[in-house]
Amino acid sequence: MSDHYPLPDEDDDALTLPPDEGEMSDAPLKDPPPRRVRTVKPRRNPLPYNLVTLVMLLLTCSLVVYIGLIWQNPYSTLNLLAPPTLLPRIVTATLTVTPTLTPTETRTPSRTPTPSETFTPAPTATFTAVFIEGFSTPFGTPPAEPVDYPYVLQNDRLIYLTNPDGRGACRWSSIAGSVVDANGVAVEGYGIRIVGEGVDQTIATGSSPGFGPGGFELPLGTTAQDAVFIAQLLDATGFPASPVYTVETRADCTQNIAAMRFVPR
Repeated sequence: MSDHYPLPDEDDDALTLPPDEGEMSDAPLKDPPPRRVRTVKPRRNPLPYNLVTLVMLLLTCSLVVYIGLIWQNPYSTLNLLAPPTLLPRIVTATLTVTPTLTPTETRTPSRTPTPSETFTPAPTATFTAVFIEGFSTPFGTPPAEPVDYPYVLQNDRLIYLTNPDGRGACRWSSIAGSVVDANGVAVEGYGIRIVGEGVDQTIATGSSPGFGPGGFELPLGTTAQDAVFIAQLLDATGFPASPVYTVETRADCTQNIAAMRFVPR
């Protein structure tokens, strides 16, 4: 038996050579991948953001200052939710009532006022009525007959109060008080005339309700002071409704408000 080697075209399983590089392949061509285009975003203007940051910073600083002011003084007008004004601390002083005028047997009645007789309020703790021109009787002359005034000073004494810290504490001096009727109801439309130390003013009752029904107050200065004044209650027509009282203010910071409580006789 002779050896027989099949030719390539005779062998179905013969390997086929790859096509030459110069030959065109029947495989479909693929499209190249799309080129990525880099998009450049426009640069934002930082000015609006800076303005917003500056406004927020200013508002924060203002809020801190506002809170600090209210913390230092809760009674400030800046505080929209201010606490109620504290009632003054009451310090009562019992005073001895002594007559201002002492009749003597040697005194000669005269209708002509002596020019040397001048009213000089002495530092005294009494509240007996005194009489001066422009009040209830002529200057330096007692009334011919006792006058039954409808109102008097309660218990014939002043009440000394401590001015609260929210109103200036010791940087204050005033004469204040209230006027009520027999039922404790405020008497308004009356006046309190206060004279002395260069002062001559009439304060309406009910103008300072913080001192109670029919309350009033006359500020005298920014420091507690020792001084002497006289005061009288006037009715709605300007006629005297009480005796004239001597009022002493004090330089004591715990008693820098002299309060007068008028009640029916």
